[in-house]
Amino acid sequence: MKRNYAMRISIVTVLAAVAVSAAVPAAADTAADPIESFSVTVGVGDLDVATPAGAAALDKRVEAAASDACRKPDIRQLKLMEAWEECKSAAKARALEQISILEPYESLALASLF
Repeated sequence: MKRNYAMRISIVTVLAAVAVSAAVPAAADTAADPIESFSVTVGVGDLDVATPAGAAALDKRVEAAASDACRKPDIRQLKLMEAWEECKSAAKARALEQISILEPYESLALASLF
């Protein structure tokens, strides 16, 4: 189990961050409005994502980063609030996809360190 822990820490240390990006309509009223793109970096170097507590902390960080990347509308219109929720969901899904893509390469990254 110690080796598995070291493997996870090594890949986290090597990669050290997960990016959360989102495309947010500046004003979602018309289709002609420009789309702004934001990228947020989530630090994970201090987490042991192999533990439930570490995984929960990572999830909270990704959720917070998605909220930061997706601008909350100033006015409460159903259409704008739906777009905001969709943006957060897409940003979180993209970040979690990046994390899952890295998992198969953990042993490769560890092997390259030795």
